[in-house]
Amino acid sequence: MPTEAFSGERLQLAREYRGLTQKQLGDEVAASTALISLCETGKKKDPAADLIEACGSVLGFEPAFFYGKVADPFRENECSFRHRRSAPERLKDQIRAHATLIGMVVDRLRSLFKFPQLNVPHVVASSDEEIESAAERCREYWNIGVDGPILQVSRLLERAGVMVVPNVVQSTKVDAFSRYGKVTMIFLNQAIPSTSRWVFDIAHECGHLVMHQGVPTGSIETEAEADRFASALLMPRRAFARDFRVASFSWPHIFDLKKRWCTSAAAIIRRSYDLGLLGAVGYRQAFKYMSARGWRTNGEPHELPFQAPELLGAALEALGKKVELTLPELCDELHFTPATFRDVTGVLVPIPVSETKLVDVIPFPKMA
Repeated sequence: MPTEAFSGERLQLAREYRGLTQKQLGDEVAASTALISLCETGKKKDPAADLIEACGSVLGFEPAFFYGKVADPFRENECSFRHRRSAPERLKDQIRAHATLIGMVVDRLRSLFKFPQLNVPHVVASSDEEIESAAERCREYWNIGVDGPILQVSRLLERAGVMVVPNVVQSTKVDAFSRYGKVTMIFLNQAIPSTSRWVFDIAHECGHLVMHQGVPTGSIETEAEADRFASALLMPRRAFARDFRVASFSWPHIFDLKKRWCTSAAAIIRRSYDLGLLGAVGYRQAFKYMSARGWRTNGEPHELPFQAPELLGAALEALGKKVELTLPELCDELHFTPATFRDVTGVLVPIPVSETKLVDVIPFPKMA
């Protein structure tokens, strides 16, 4: 058995990642809910080896995973969710657990590769004018100018040292999630079928990283502030207003703007209203039109290609090529099963092919 002490925090982490309650896990491993609770809280300091093995089998981890501290858990007060108010707490626990597991992968990769240093400015802003200025300051800070579109927002954030990770959870109740901490990440939910919405979600989470470091989020106010920041970052007010006024309102014009500014028609309509370019009547009629056609739930027409996050995938792809550590060895080090590693990262762990020469168990005579 491992020399480190049993960790109830790791058991809770694995259980929450699988979306199970203590009772559900107990039922699977023939243990009482009380025993699982005692293990997770640390009151049961040395659970039976067969119980740990059973938990690992159910949850998808090697028994050794449950020993040693969690070096960098994703705490509730560090995380921001872009979610519906109906999103259950268990779902948010599951996402934080998933994020913590990805953090373990990233932490090990950081010991092998040189990742960009975190380079996100902290700007306190709450009023509309302060938020507009904060977005403009970020554009200047990252040297991308204040007049043009951001063609690849995920690459912009990754160059600023933010790990952008897709497909953390397959649920339409959470659009995106971010965390400012030792490993700073934005998690994108690509189960939602809209590339332009993904762009806005990344910019929204960027707003939390810039404006809300150490500030509790999830309120109507902080979400509205992050939305305003995303709009201002993606569509700087002076340049966007100039483009919007080129033609009178029409859907072909809106889709031309969508192509230029690389964001959704819904975001363009909202931005034009916030800047006084579109009145309340036109704004409401536009959203009614989009809702009637299902664009707000099923995705808009004229979606643009999306630049997928690159940093994590590139590092995993380089294992065994640019460094000695291979992907299967990383999986073994973390004590994930190959299936769990695939579920956590989206990357399949290859199974080594044995070089042993196969021989017949029963030799047959050759055919004449």
